Amino acid sequence: MKKIILILITVFLTTNVYAHSTKGVTPNLDYSAQCTKKKSVLNFISKHRLYSGDKGEIIKFNSYTAFDVQNVMSGAYKKNPIEITGLLTLPKGNAKVPIVIITHSSGGPVMYVWNDFNYHAYRNLLDAEIGVMFIDNFCQRGAKETYRDQSRVPAISGAIDAMMALELLKSHPRSNGKFGTTGHSRGGTNSLYLGEVKFTSNFVEGTKGFEAILGEAAECRLAGLFLEPELTSNTNLLYVHGELDNYTLAKDCEAHVKRIKAKPGQIKIDIKEGWYHDWHAGFKPKKVRAQNLNECPEIFVDNNGFVVGPMIDLVLNKYKVFPSMEAARKASEDEPVKTFKKMFKIFKQEKCIKRGVMIGGKHIDEYMPQFMNFFKENLL
Repeated sequence: MKKIILILITVFLTTNVYAHSTKGVTPNLDYSAQCTKKKSVLNFISKHRLYSGDKGEIIKFNSYTAFDVQNVMSGAYKKNPIEITGLLTLPKGNAKVPIVIITHSSGGPVMYVWNDFNYHAYRNLLDAEIGVMFIDNFCQRGAKETYRDQSRVPAISGAIDAMMALELLKSHPRSNGKFGTTGHSRGGTNSLYLGEVKFTSNFVEGTKGFEAILGEAAECRLAGLFLEPELTSNTNLLYVHGELDNYTLAKDCEAHVKRIKAKPGQIKIDIKEGWYHDWHAGFKPKKVRAQNLNECPEIFVDNNGFVVGPMIDLVLNKYKVFPSMEAARKASEDEPVKTFKKMFKIFKQEKCIKRGVMIGGKHIDEYMPQFMNFFKENLL
């Protein structure tokens, strides 16, 4: 009987730790006014009642917009600088602490305050003496979200932002030099880029990067990931995906993560049975009219960052978007966003873009301990 009572008390306490709903918490938010090329919604969020007591610091830093990983490897990404905004919040006190950099999903940076899990993850990381930096990958690039149209912001740009933030935070007086990163969907794809040594070595010297990377529900067919991926040498990677996710497919990401070259024990994969995309949103799974690209031609790159596969034939021969790969490459370097949109027009002509996916789930209580334990074990 005592054992049963103890279990019930434990369940009660666990539920109340994460009991929170962000529904209705931003009644005065005019997103269109707060998210512009000149203003990040993180300014609004930093003053919101859920976050204002933590005295977070708005940090503006230099970053770049790029078309793909080859732009990064060639150095051409530097042609398109942009100022990006981050919100850095540190535990109270003066002690040096590790920091987790978080990038958002296609829903945009407003998800930091609207998504139940993001709020709780933020709060629990601070309570564990781990700093948190939210990054706004969209507003200053002229986008509020991309789930309706993924062509608005090239996917690689969010990962570049995170690397630039990493370099900035290394010299922060309260950084202890240990860093983690995480994100869901687009943020999960960023996490996979950020664990790739052929990407990170263009920003930091050597093979080291983040100590802890937790990627969730990434897009692994169209993001231009490496066919022969290799994990940064000091990184522990946990990759999590919902089995029933029909927005980004678990089987594709499981196959990609299993291809990553790494030392034994560096990588763990967890495919959650019965879970959908955005499994920790705090609401029951529902169908939304988000862009579904699962029937579009896959896109991967070789070790030099060059695209391999069917897209080359579509670009040069079937639709004649560019007269040569050299012309396509120059366009991607000079006008990355415009060129990214041209590639999406191919998908429209191929009629592979669909509408409608399932998102949602109430798995915060179930998932949060795994999330927190991963960062505690690898950063503290």
